[in-house]
Amino acid sequence: MDENRRVDERYSVSLYVERIEPVEAPVRIGNLSASGFLVRGAVLAGQGGVFCATFRVHPASGDVRVTTRGRVMNSRLRGTEIEYGIRIEGFGSPEEEKAYLAYVRELSLKKA
Repeated sequence: MDENRRVDERYSVSLYVERIEPVEAPVRIGNLSASGFLVRGAVLAGQGGVFCATFRVHPASGDVRVTTRGRVMNSRLRGTEIEYGIRIEGFGSPEEEKAYLAYVRELSLKKA
């Protein structure tokens, strides 16, 4: 399977990334899925590069600060911003992963 193909449905969000490595400027998450997310902004990682980010998700159980480690799968220029597709490879803790997946599941229910 082509590694750039999305396997999970994505849901529109607007989440501020609190901490990101490597970074050049503030970025926002524009959509997310169970396996990845799209960020907009200036990121110093190229395709295949490691991308670590910390941001808040908002499941019904309460806001949770989540740290992810992922890989840049693709990038493209959109207007004046660059968008980066990130595949999640790990979370800061099992609790953070559980909260992230609960948030994605709740977004899917709102869309239905």
